[in-house]
Amino acid sequence: MKEKVYVDRLFADYDDTSSLRDFKEEITVNLRERVEEFISGGMTNDEAFDKAIAELGDITAIADKAARQKRSETIGQMYIKAKAPITKRTAAGLACATGFLLFAAGIALITFFSSVGGGATPYYFSAVLLSVAGGLYAYFGLTQETAAHYAMKSGRALAYGLVCLAGIFGTGIAVVSFLENGWEMSAAIGFKMALILPAICGLIFLLATETKRQKPWLKAMIEREVEGAIMFHADMVDTTKTARFGIISGALWLFAIALFVTLGVIIGWHISWIPLIFALPVQVLMVLGIFKKK
Repeated sequence: MKEKVYVDRLFADYDDTSSLRDFKEEITVNLRERVEEFISGGMTNDEAFDKAIAELGDITAIADKAARQKRSETIGQMYIKAKAPITKRTAAGLACATGFLLFAAGIALITFFSSVGGGATPYYFSAVLLSVAGGLYAYFGLTQETAAHYAMKSGRALAYGLVCLAGIFGTGIAVVSFLENGWEMSAAIGFKMALILPAICGLIFLLATETKRQKPWLKAMIEREVEGAIMFHADMVDTTKTARFGIISGALWLFAIALFVTLGVIIGWHISWIPLIFALPVQVLMVLGIFKKK
């Protein structure tokens, strides 16, 4: 009875739900059993109760954390289900990008299946249209707010669009030049790299200076997932198991490599790779056997 009164007082400010009642009942039962154990060990009722409470810890902090997580999950699900409306500006931009894409594909297909000459010029024009479509998709896609992310600023989105345009344009021009003009592979790759190298550098700079645009509910969800992953891997880390795995793994691959060389010299290199193929699943089984959780 004393345990129940104590637990009820702990959760007096919480909403009375079926989940909370089950939680309180479980705590009460565990607390009562612990008190009885201490009493059977020679303690008085008050001493046993005080010690059981001390072992129980700050259970309200655990309840608060669980309640916050539940609320965050509920809010997150609400945001996921709620679709952010697409603005007319974004819709128009995506429609234009789709028009450029279909126009580029049409020119390329007509040129490919048509007997009318024209050389590589139509393909070059198609590559230009395709690169413009890619840049528009990138710009309008990034400036559109979603359920999970805020819209990117126009200037930065424009930079992403230009990077995308340059990369697609360089790739398209190199491919057309190689297939239609008979350039050597080295020349085509060099021409491609000359065009897309600035795009690659720009993309690296943009990604390195990127600011987080996640909405608060998504940030909270990501933090919980990361925290859970860290705790899971921390539970799996065992220095003894790690050392054992390293020794056995090293011995396994040394044996496989030695067998590979021996078979190659004695029988032939066409079958000497078989030990290496078998060593990989053996190591996977080792990981499952050594690091599995009980």
